[in-house]
Amino acid sequence: MFHFKKFSIDDSTAAMKIGTDSVLLGAWTPCEDETRILDIGSGSGILALMMAQKNLKTEIDAIEIEPDAADLARKNVQVSPWGGQIHVFNSSIQDFSVKTNNKYSLVISNPPFFTDSLKAPGKARNIARHNDTLPVRDLLKITSQLLTVGGKAAFIIPDDAFRNWIIEASNQSLFPAYITKVKSSPLHSPHRVMVLFTNEINLEISNTELNIYSSTGIYTTEYRELTKEFYLNF
Repeated sequence: MFHFKKFSIDDSTAAMKIGTDSVLLGAWTPCEDETRILDIGSGSGILALMMAQKNLKTEIDAIEIEPDAADLARKNVQVSPWGGQIHVFNSSIQDFSVKTNNKYSLVISNPPFFTDSLKAPGKARNIARHNDTLPVRDLLKITSQLLTVGGKAAFIIPDDAFRNWIIEASNQSLFPAYITKVKSSPLHSPHRVMVLFTNEINLEISNTELNIYSSTGIYTTEYRELTKEFYLNF
């Protein structure tokens, strides 16, 4: 059980455990006065719950293709303060997108991003880690289709995939507005990029960097400030 300040997550049977990537993305994503939110690849429900904490009355749809993960997300939602606000669907986003009539002011996802790496043992973990079932092009195309006019979409991706994402997003009329490169420390190169796309061309793009540690085991002030509404010890 992973305890946050206002909710807890049981990830004991999840193929992918709660990690820094999802917490970073949920804390970083600008999210207020949304009309409806979509969490793609919800896993155990962490991002949907973080968005609910930020938007206390907004309806949130959480899509998860893996049945056991979807069941776990439902249980986590039910025991949270926002049980009536979050709706978990066991579905691929491809199937969900052709059935829903909803449009979203915010789409958020910590997507599977391994393409050529060695597969891990276990089907569920492979689905969570690899983009075989959700290629980048499909994800961005569906995101573009489901966004409201002026809507936004937030993702966290590997730094070495960022250039390809920008190209694919542009092909789907999605344009970067905010970009934050994530580094383990000032001495490291970026390993993740958080990017917020909109469906309107942005003449000015915000580019920032975030260091997680200032030295071994010591979190930076900026990381603590970003995540303080969620982590118990900040």
